[in-house]
Amino acid sequence: MLQAAPPPKSKFHTGQVWAFTPPTNQPNARLTVLRVEDGGKLGTIVHIAISGVSYGAGQTHIQHLPFAESAIERSVTALERESAPVPDFADGYGQWRQAFDAGKGGIFTITVAEAFDAVTGIVRDNK
Repeated sequence: MLQAAPPPKSKFHTGQVWAFTPPTNQPNARLTVLRVEDGGKLGTIVHIAISGVSYGAGQTHIQHLPFAESAIERSVTALERESAPVPDFADGYGQWRQAFDAGKGGIFTITVAEAFDAVTGIVRDNK
């Protein structure tokens, strides 16, 4: 279980918008940092939203994805905004947190583009 603690020291902060190496055919994809927290043995967890994408039946964003900080570091290419409005991610975070605390949820350690492709592949396969 994650303990309530001050956010860890990280170059990533809530509200930042980053360009990242984009998924195939998604040149406008951006990630917004939603939350940064200490994941204990997992290290720093960076929760993000992805915008500027197109997949499925007209979806243009992903509300919440949890990543190892090292995966975000391997993905980002440029900081575009230091302090943008943070989209609502309570539902996605709450579902993840419940699963994580029960030992059934984890974090992505692959790049953001790879995670996007995996998540949208699931959406596509479940049509």
